[in-house]
Amino acid sequence: MPIFLDMHKLGDYTKEQLIMGLEDKADEFGVTVHQMMFNEKEDILHCICSASDIESVEKHHMKFNTKCDKIFPIDEIKTDKITKDEKLKVIGELSSRFAHDIRNPLTVIQSSVDILKSKYPDISKKENVKFDMIKSAIDRIEHQIDDVLGFVASRKLNFNLNNITEILDSSLTGMAIPKKISVNKSQNNVPLYCDFESIRVLFVNIILNAIQAMNNFGKIDIKITRDADNVLISFENSGPSIPEKIIPKIFDPLFTTKQTGTGLGLVSCKQIVDAHGGKIEVTNNPTTFTVILPQKHIS
Repeated sequence: MPIFLDMHKLGDYTKEQLIMGLEDKADEFGVTVHQMMFNEKEDILHCICSASDIESVEKHHMKFNTKCDKIFPIDEIKTDKITKDEKLKVIGELSSRFAHDIRNPLTVIQSSVDILKSKYPDISKKENVKFDMIKSAIDRIEHQIDDVLGFVASRKLNFNLNNITEILDSSLTGMAIPKKISVNKSQNNVPLYCDFESIRVLFVNIILNAIQAMNNFGKIDIKITRDADNVLISFENSGPSIPEKIIPKIFDPLFTTKQTGTGLGLVSCKQIVDAHGGKIEVTNNPTTFTVILPQKHIS
């Protein structure tokens, strides 16, 4: 039997009268009212009922001298989360195809630049600057592709006992840290059951986000601590504070304040932390991203 949600005025009956008339069996129109939700302030009643069709629901209400403003089949009602998830799935599929299609010609461009530089080692400083600009543009696009693919990719996590400092070292080794940014990190030997690669990606994304926020100038302090249940890794940077009103939005898909951002980097961070049963917090003065991961093994 189809389920419907309707909305209408309370009509000539009080809330108490309607509740008293609530029955477990179907009426003469084949309608069974399962639940009533009252909004007395706005004089509105919502009913969840089963019926053969919308016409039966309308007839049911006519006997109470009430006409429904709206009647929805339950299977057509979608929560914000379901709607968002469906949109993200489509975006993810399209983005993945687009990212792969871009990566191939990018590789050709990078290879051609490398060949030209090696073939003409004595080119002028002015021409070298142009090559560097091409390389910088390629790196920026590559980073955006990594953001997209990191967001849509799904892989089984491989939990092992790892050392947080080693994961941090691996993250920093593969990054081009601007000369005017200093990175200071704890040397605490803290073990953690986690997926090495995904935590490495998490750290890379947070550090890159800090570098971009500081506009390639400043310092990043990485601190590793632990309590009875968790390992805490905080990334403090000297960049400007994040406006308080947008902090709740920064982990939303596609939300970004950067002209060159995808809005997926921090989303991937939250996905990784969630998959480890942890959480990520953001505070200001100074701007600090704190990753909190449980020490127990997540199966």
